[in-house]
Amino acid sequence: MSKKFSASLFRIGRQNYLDPKCLGSSSEQGFALPLALGLGFVMVILGMSTIMVAQSDRTSAFNRKQAGASLAIAEGGMARSLAQLAAPNNAVLLNRNFDTINPKTGKTYLGPDGMFNNGDEEASAIDEWATYDPSNQPCHQQKNWGSPTFAKTGAMGKTGTYTVKAYRFNPQKQKGTLFVEASKDGKTTGVQISIAVKSDVQDFPGIVLAEPRGNPKSTSLAGVLALRGRDIQGSNGNVYFRPSTSADPSLTESAGPGDLNRSNYLNAIWSSTLDGVSEDTVQGKIFACMLTPNIPIGEMGTDLGTIDDSTTLAGVAGKSRTYFTVDRIDLSGDETLTVDTTHGPVQLEFANDGVYKYGITLRDTSKILNVRTDGQPPRVGDLRIIARGNDRINLYDQTCIQNAFLWFPYDELRLLTNGPGCPGGQNTNIEGVLWIEAILSSKNEAIHRDVEYFDRSGQDYDTTTKSGEKSGIAVPEDVTSLMDLLKYIDWPARYRFGGVLQWQRVRL
Repeated sequence: MSKKFSASLFRIGRQNYLDPKCLGSSSEQGFALPLALGLGFVMVILGMSTIMVAQSDRTSAFNRKQAGASLAIAEGGMARSLAQLAAPNNAVLLNRNFDTINPKTGKTYLGPDGMFNNGDEEASAIDEWATYDPSNQPCHQQKNWGSPTFAKTGAMGKTGTYTVKAYRFNPQKQKGTLFVEASKDGKTTGVQISIAVKSDVQDFPGIVLAEPRGNPKSTSLAGVLALRGRDIQGSNGNVYFRPSTSADPSLTESAGPGDLNRSNYLNAIWSSTLDGVSEDTVQGKIFACMLTPNIPIGEMGTDLGTIDDSTTLAGVAGKSRTYFTVDRIDLSGDETLTVDTTHGPVQLEFANDGVYKYGITLRDTSKILNVRTDGQPPRVGDLRIIARGNDRINLYDQTCIQNAFLWFPYDELRLLTNGPGCPGGQNTNIEGVLWIEAILSSKNEAIHRDVEYFDRSGQDYDTTTKSGEKSGIAVPEDVTSLMDLLKYIDWPARYRFGGVLQWQRVRL
């Protein structure tokens, strides 16, 4: 076979790659190159996405690290702040409020309820800490606590800082809420904590004899307690009197039962052997230092005029306190003013009309009683009787005021009783807490020394002799319902905080 013929056969058995049939249709021509370019572009996008995700994760991790660092600083600032408030000189701030302006809202951070953005925030900052320094008050000087030194800001590390932005105290719930804001490298975090806050009621001011701040009527009886052997019962039956108007102006400290100097303090309150008294009838301490209550004016509620017959009043459910205004309370026989505080506290305000009068006069077996009908014991702070004018309390015979707080800064209580009158079996005519200008008991015997109980006309009221009579005053053991008033008396209360009620991180 010739070579030419063999080549022809070879060509017959193979496809011709120049044949259009081998090259495909015209629509498929040039597809390989775009496909390769597309796949390359996808790979580039995937690579960039991977890099961006990795960078985002790195940034997120960094932000989380920075946020965690600022949170740690906020918690550290909270711990420092609580440590400061544990010191006695700073603990006096725990019943006072501090609340700055939140720049994002233009109002305070917490408001009275201690909660963020709850609608009760104020437009002006609240600062009861800045100017409060009780260290110059006589009763505080006895404690030697010094001035508050609370630091609201501090540094942590090279770039971290914290600031106390707000503190709110709720006396009814005995709760404090503290908010601390921290910043580190531009990252800001806040921590809010709610804690139980209670007053150490040791040395509680159960009986206070003093005039309020700015008293326009300064008398020789201001701050006088002429006890003359009357009982003051209860571990909270501590007496605070004004040394300058006592029987011994040299006293500046305090004395408890059994102390070596106790007789000097009993003498100062006219209840020693010079007054015909042979025993110590005061269960609490006696403090030679003046407290100055100054309770803000409350609402002037329903005007009851003169109460001169048996009457029942009641607190209203849902109200923090129900207010009534009275001119006088003048009861005799077995007449009783019954105040039902089952559904809420009640406050009686005497009308301050500038008239010198007897605010409360009780004779025979008449009474003023705070009662409850739900099986719970009445609380002394749920019945508050307040007189801001010249309104005296005169108790005769076997009368009683029970479970009440009385603030009579411009006039005195005259104990002219001849026996106990309060239900419950205690030897008492008053069971409650008294912050009053003076307490004057009738003499044991006419021969014993006088403290000149004169009214403005010069009439001597110190002519009643009750030989050996001891019925007097009992201060309740539970005084927690009066915690809201302690900030108005400058009593050296040492507040303590207990368990954490709530902790939360606040994003700002």
